[in-house]
Amino acid sequence: MLSRRSFLAALGAGLGGFAVGPAWAKEARRRPNIVLFMVDDMGWQDTSVPFLYHEGKAVKTRLNRRYRTPNMERMAREGMLFTDAYACSVCSPTRCSLMSGMNAARHRVTDWTLGVNQADRLNARGEGLRPPRWSANGLQPMGTQPVGRCQPPWRTDAKGKFCQPALGTFEGAVDYRLTMPYTNAKTFPEVLRAAGYHTIHCGKAHWGSGSCHYNEKDSRAPSTPGADPRAFGFDENIAGSEIGGPANYRGDRKYGNVGGYNQFATPGLDENGYYERNVFQTDALADMAMRSLERHVTERPEQPFYLYFALYAIHAPLNNAKAWDASRSANEDIALDTKNPNPNDGLNWNAMERNYATLIKGMDDALGTLFAKLEALGVAENTMVIFMADNGGLSVSGRLASANAPLRAGKGSCYEGGTREPLIVRWPGRVARGSVCQEPVIIEDFYPTILAAAEVALPETLAETPNGVHADGPLRQVIDGESFLPVLLGERPTVRTDGSDRAFLWHYPNKWGEGPAGKAYNFYSALRLGRWKLIYQHSDRSFELYDLEGDLSEERNLAAKRPDLVERLRKEMGRLLRERRAQMPFVQATGEMVPFPDEVPLPALAEK
Repeated sequence: MLSRRSFLAALGAGLGGFAVGPAWAKEARRRPNIVLFMVDDMGWQDTSVPFLYHEGKAVKTRLNRRYRTPNMERMAREGMLFTDAYACSVCSPTRCSLMSGMNAARHRVTDWTLGVNQADRLNARGEGLRPPRWSANGLQPMGTQPVGRCQPPWRTDAKGKFCQPALGTFEGAVDYRLTMPYTNAKTFPEVLRAAGYHTIHCGKAHWGSGSCHYNEKDSRAPSTPGADPRAFGFDENIAGSEIGGPANYRGDRKYGNVGGYNQFATPGLDENGYYERNVFQTDALADMAMRSLERHVTERPEQPFYLYFALYAIHAPLNNAKAWDASRSANEDIALDTKNPNPNDGLNWNAMERNYATLIKGMDDALGTLFAKLEALGVAENTMVIFMADNGGLSVSGRLASANAPLRAGKGSCYEGGTREPLIVRWPGRVARGSVCQEPVIIEDFYPTILAAAEVALPETLAETPNGVHADGPLRQVIDGESFLPVLLGERPTVRTDGSDRAFLWHYPNKWGEGPAGKAYNFYSALRLGRWKLIYQHSDRSFELYDLEGDLSEERNLAAKRPDLVERLRKEMGRLLRERRAQMPFVQATGEMVPFPDEVPLPALAEK
């Protein structure tokens, strides 16, 4: 594989002055519409688009040949594909970094969130460790105090129909009391809205905690301001709340709302006959989002929009009772299913596999629906579309154990399969068609990049979490991300003007409650700098060192052979952890805090 710098230097030379014009042209150009198309739990290989490149050429894997994602293929042909794009290894940390611009070590939403003050989310233990008091109540809007009143994102009326009371009113408002930590942030959607954008949220939010029970009987159950996307700067909210996954994809099962809205049921999709017509959940979300776009563009054609189109797919469940849907498959019997037939590629094809492929197909069809609507509305040429996933694909059962191959492991893991994501950006006339970028980028980079693309300055005033929420004092929001807009526009091949490598930090001082035991999925920190990646295992204070250019699968631990590199990288890791005021876990037996990586004696290096 070509080195990142040599490959990008060639790319940059080829693009030259692409999309670079005089200052007056930038002033005259209308601000772009922006769509962020976010997929849940998508593996690096869950697509027919190859993201693996060797010596500048795409390498198709078996899974690239299994799945068919023609709209992703189109997007790659018409935009820029990123081979080294990163998120966190589980969903809430990624989504909170996206919204706040902060690294997860700084914002402290280091695991997935759900219920208000949910103790088991805060205290999950394993590997002889217990987590710190991380922000289990998630991200909260700027100014949120520990006690107050808020509007739950959804209620049901006397007829059982979902409704959203006006934000900021006292009708339907509930009291809340946050006894466990949270983190305040000024989000980029509210910055965009203040700058004149119309902002639409559709699908999964999963930023702040909520009650999970918004029906008429107990609609005054606890909630938090962060459960409602509108509190973060969205003018519209379609089906978003605190839930992080769907109870059901099937319209005939009301997306889990049988007998009232319960935990993980998707709210707000009881319109337009979706239940009666058994509409696949992804299709229902796409229909709602496109209706909203058409309404906005028709009524206010001069106002730019930001659409956060965040699918619940391709998150579990994968069984027939919850994932199979007549609108997506010809027959519940996999042997008779002509819409999603067995590809006969030598891999297993059971009901779970068929349903997984159905979720992928539905996701790609939603992308195609978006492109068609943008073109029909006449706004495609002035719309930047970003495709991204929130963490690695599920890799802990059956065939899905190889979902991210050649990357090691998957969702929840410290290895590349847990954090490397498919990223494509399409922006007609601005981003070079068919371009490939091997410059590493990370999810907190999206905050400054999207604002820069919208020609909106970073906010001068950021959030501060009140004193008393965290034992070590108030937390101040800092934008850790860096804009990669110059790379997108072909102005230079690297994010930084001097071409220097950036250090990327992942910090997970938690037990992944829904995942497997073992240090690959729990209690770790990791750092990438250039071609090198260092992993610090909190449980046994060991180090792993990998050369990602020569060993993308992370099979050869070089820590014992390169103590010089371990020393350099662990110092940088320790510096970043301290600078970001990262929380370390505690040893269960003694109550002592796990030391920072640069405090561990080097003889603890482990060779595999």
